[in-house]
Amino acid sequence: MLKKILSYAVLLSMIFGLTGCGSSDKKSDINSNNSPQKQEEKKEEKKELSESDKMILKIGNLFDEKLAFDTGNYIEGEIPSGEYAFVKFDGSGSYYSEEDAAGNIIDNENFSSFGYVKVYSHGNLETQGVLVNITAFDKLGVKGAKELYEILNDKKDWNQSGFYKVGYDLEPGKYVVESTGSGYWAILTGPVGSNDIVKNDNFNGKAKINLSKGQYLELYKAIIYKAE
Repeated sequence: MLKKILSYAVLLSMIFGLTGCGSSDKKSDINSNNSPQKQEEKKEEKKELSESDKMILKIGNLFDEKLAFDTGNYIEGEIPSGEYAFVKFDGSGSYYSEEDAAGNIIDNENFSSFGYVKVYSHGNLETQGVLVNITAFDKLGVKGAKELYEILNDKKDWNQSGFYKVGYDLEPGKYVVESTGSGYWAILTGPVGSNDIVKNDNFNGKAKINLSKGQYLELYKAIIYKAE
């Protein structure tokens, strides 16, 4: 799915790069450029790529380095082991799953927006969102999965359902979580596939939590903000 969007973004960049190209006949250029159609085309050509399109291009550049992977199904060894951000975007799904050599599920998750997974590279893997190795955040110019999600989906200051990493997406400290329905929160020691629960709760209303660097927070049907 991302490859289709990536191809579209590349096509746009090629079109925009054609600004200024035309006939060497000056008289012809003057006449044609004065037409309403040509003026409209020039306006279109001067449009810049959106921040989302720019990020899609950056992620595409990481495919060959095996630092990012498109939506799809992969066999053992195609995705190197390590920690990856899972990010949903317009048109993608939310499911992630990895199996061992015997076909047993090692871990799986339906992500509300973004999160983190531990890839073992032991068997078949399915991802309906884009996977980005956390070591590639610097190359993309982002702090974590939350910022990557915001850019790809044109969101700002996202504080709703997600799978946050403390020190990347949230600063350590005291927070309030507030439900927007039958909510759930969990403080975890690691990404999906490699964690233990420190504390969790199904709740309606508000709760105060304390987050330490290196922990992860799973948040569902709730928002989070700094405690006063």
